[in-house]
Amino acid sequence: MSTVNAFTPKGQSYLVTTASVQIKTQDNVSAVSYRVVNTTTSTVTLNWLPADPLGASVTVAAPTVPTAGSPSTSLTFLAGAVEVVGLPPNVWLRADVATSLLVTPGEGI
Repeated sequence: MSTVNAFTPKGQSYLVTTASVQIKTQDNVSAVSYRVVNTTTSTVTLNWLPADPLGASVTVAAPTVPTAGSPSTSLTFLAGAVEVVGLPPNVWLRADVATSLLVTPGEGI
């Protein structure tokens, strides 16, 4: 029987803007759940890339909304949405709108 836990923060919250930012936990335990809050009144698209295995900086491409025949790694968040998503540990993120998303690493849903 599996157990579903409420979201438990494992680090500080980060403001994700139109520049690449890496989301890390305070205790260096690799979180794979991220609570995302869209602080705007608009839909915001988020693009992500996994961390570099050697710890180098990663440049995330500008987010694009997927279209027929053109998939992307972007995720879309409706205005005011609060969601928990599973992404790779120490993920790099970039939004298509400045000062738009608050992201907190952690565990659970």
